[in-house]
Amino acid sequence: MQNVPTLYLKGTFNGWGLDTPFVEQSPLIYTTHVVFSADKHQFKIADMDGSERWTLAAHATQSVALDLASSTALMSTQGIGNDLTFTPNKTGRFQLTLDLTNETPSLTIELEMNTLSLPQRGDLVNYRITNTHSDPLHIHNHKWAMGAEALFDQLAIESKQAFPYVFGDNVDGYYEGQTHNFACAGRYRHHQGWYLGGFGSLIDGELNDRTKARHARLMPYGIEHHFAQGSDCLSLLQNKRMACLSVNATSATILSIIPELNLAHGDFQIEHFADVLLIEVEPTLCPEGCPQFIAISANHAVTIKELNLAEHRDISDKMLLSPSNMTLSITSETPIDQLSVYLSFEHDKNLAIESARKAAQEDANTQHRQSVYDFLTHYYFWSDDIEYNRATLWARLSSRVFVSHEFGTGIWAGLPWFKDCWGRDTFIALSGTSLINGEFSEAKAIIENFASMQLQDDTSLNDGRIPNRVTSKTNIIYNTTDGTPWMIREILEYINYSGDIDFAKRIYPVVQRFIAGVERNYLDQDGLIKHRHPDTWMDAKIDGQIPWSPRGPKANDIQALWFDALHVAQTLAQLNQDDVYADHVVSLAQQAKQSFIDKFWCAERQSMADRLTDQDQPDLSVRPNQLMTLTIPQSEPLVDHEIGQYIVKNSVEQLLFPWGICSLNQSHEDFHPYHDNRSEYHKDAAYHNGTIWGWNAGFTVSSLNKFDQQDFAYQLSKNLAKQILEQGHRGSMSENLDAFQQDPNALIETGTYAQAWSVSEYARNTQQDYLGFKPQLIRNQIRLEPKLPAQWHQFVTRLPFGECNALEVTFERDNHIERYQISPVSQTEKVRLNLSLRSEHDTIEMVFALTTPFTIALDSQSGEVTCSLEPLSLTRHPLARYPVLDNVMFAKPDRHRTFNCLQQNHFLLTKRNQQPLHAERDTL
Repeated sequence: MQNVPTLYLKGTFNGWGLDTPFVEQSPLIYTTHVVFSADKHQFKIADMDGSERWTLAAHATQSVALDLASSTALMSTQGIGNDLTFTPNKTGRFQLTLDLTNETPSLTIELEMNTLSLPQRGDLVNYRITNTHSDPLHIHNHKWAMGAEALFDQLAIESKQAFPYVFGDNVDGYYEGQTHNFACAGRYRHHQGWYLGGFGSLIDGELNDRTKARHARLMPYGIEHHFAQGSDCLSLLQNKRMACLSVNATSATILSIIPELNLAHGDFQIEHFADVLLIEVEPTLCPEGCPQFIAISANHAVTIKELNLAEHRDISDKMLLSPSNMTLSITSETPIDQLSVYLSFEHDKNLAIESARKAAQEDANTQHRQSVYDFLTHYYFWSDDIEYNRATLWARLSSRVFVSHEFGTGIWAGLPWFKDCWGRDTFIALSGTSLINGEFSEAKAIIENFASMQLQDDTSLNDGRIPNRVTSKTNIIYNTTDGTPWMIREILEYINYSGDIDFAKRIYPVVQRFIAGVERNYLDQDGLIKHRHPDTWMDAKIDGQIPWSPRGPKANDIQALWFDALHVAQTLAQLNQDDVYADHVVSLAQQAKQSFIDKFWCAERQSMADRLTDQDQPDLSVRPNQLMTLTIPQSEPLVDHEIGQYIVKNSVEQLLFPWGICSLNQSHEDFHPYHDNRSEYHKDAAYHNGTIWGWNAGFTVSSLNKFDQQDFAYQLSKNLAKQILEQGHRGSMSENLDAFQQDPNALIETGTYAQAWSVSEYARNTQQDYLGFKPQLIRNQIRLEPKLPAQWHQFVTRLPFGECNALEVTFERDNHIERYQISPVSQTEKVRLNLSLRSEHDTIEMVFALTTPFTIALDSQSGEVTCSLEPLSLTRHPLARYPVLDNVMFAKPDRHRTFNCLQQNHFLLTKRNQQPLHAERDTL
């Protein structure tokens, strides 16, 4: 066997990344070493690209379990659902040996013997943990918002049936679980392993049987189960590697917590302090990136015992506890009505001890709830549509799951497979995750983190680019055309929200380097940017090389991003008093705009091309990307409104189903009505050829609102609200949906079960599109241009901007009279409010100084405006009309149509292999 590439073990334990290479030990014998936690692990062996020849599993279609010390024959296959699986009964360090000496490769997995001898430890009997905490804290409510307990109750997602959920710690871990059971209760997953699973709670010595809970409630701060005599809750505390396990009783009694710990007997040491119990895990048995120390504390004096499961079969059998693992019982010394137990997971011993100690002393559980409440109300929105309010707030909460500091401050793309930071995903999600929520320092840190990884190599085709994907500190891939211009777009949006003009000066060279790299390597003579086929967001490749969805060399969304990047560069140049460079990029932008209209817009068919071919011929395939040509540009439109209304009409009527917008229209020969679990084709064939992407709904709503179709857009938002609140992992949104759905109340979700840009875009729509709030602090102004759905008759909102400032707005609609009360939190002479309201006949533009609260009443029929504060200016314009969009409606699946992909196995694979497409192999 010749020319063996570097092969990797890719699986659930390492995010399917390139962190676990096989190393050649002798000719065609390769090994790698992994610490596997006691869990089910799924993986394949593959080269960097995941090519068909070098993707190895044991069966074409079925998963195969590996037995310890047994050789398993392998085959080349890219099947779906055919992973190798391994489930050790205890955490251990394992050697995997890949044998390529025979025609049939084989894999053997063996346990490495631990040569270190741990000192013998005694049983944990009546260890006492004290606590010197002050009186319990109380949550401070905010006058502009609903009180904390009332808001939490409104947001509770409650069910008597089991449902899945996920939340994160905002450091480097997340907890994914399911209610109403012990068997799949959940795991607190760190980088490549876990120590804490579910837990049990006891009230007066009786185990609360989670399988028989009255109901479970997903709360903004954690997951609750409710029983006859009380409730319990698991929370991950924000910005800490810490879990809080709590139990509440209706009256004072003895309370206990039994955490499920993935710690085998003999694999750790115990150290006891007056108020903390410390567990030190044998370092050679820590999966990569997992903390070595676990510190336990409580908010009351407790005793900690190690249970003999044979003597507690009632608990062991119900909780399905492993006899090979240590089981702790943490019990209050006196009758109480609430017990909180804290588990701190850290790499540093002293930090673990101090973190657990401080949590117990300072009532970290209540502080966590205060922090969640503060987040929900810092940017606050509440209307008379309760379902939509709940969905919006949960979308905001779910977006926080992905904010992490694993590789510097960043946003994971999705869970469970994309627990790494993608440049494109990060900056599409940044607006709805950080900026609308007033998390300006976080947004800045994310931009600075990616900017620090910008490639600076004049000889490289990737010069000036930020990474497409960061899976580890050494595995950084730059294979994206759009990641960097998305970041540049968000640089301007960050400055406009925050008013951080100084940052504009520091980040200026980063923008210039990107522009220079494009001019050197990718700018065509017509001023449009060229790129490889798979280097847009539609990036799936066959064998890691041939594009499933060719969109090169000029895709419409890439041109919109290039156009906007040039305008951002112009703005930064002007702030840096660099007039020569400003003139240069303005000239580039003007050329790009003219070429775009000339080459992408087909006036005869009133259609926008998705891309230009190598001969600059327009590909008029209908895809949702064309909508981004309307929503990406921030300063100057790329196309006029006359063209824009046709873009919206074509996209909606050919792509938009009530549950989302398709990635390709169903009349196209390449359309795939279903995404995953098909025998006829690989899921990546459908990935961008029909499959619905949740995040695409964001720019769809934005486009509809631009053309005064907010009531139609709101139908889509309301449908997505049901997905967030009632389907899949509650409170979140999946990556994908099948294009064709049988039951809108039971959608077939695919891809990741929780995706960052899906929820962030949903959250962004509320503030930027329906409320029309867009700060422009570079110009010392704020735009407020409401496009309110008719269903809203009242709302209250608090919209953060600048340094510790916000705009508080209340709205009431009574028949045709609309009343606004507008108040700046901090009065400012410098910033102006540009308010745009619409009557049935005209648009009223008003400018106000933000020096005092004021009220406005608008008669939407007559257009009469009454203000308590004299506007600095007031102008009227005839209301724009978009007749092309009259009576626009959702598309309907054509279930009678014959689809090539269902008639011929691997139809698209065969077609792509017969086309003269370049192999686009990525380089690190």
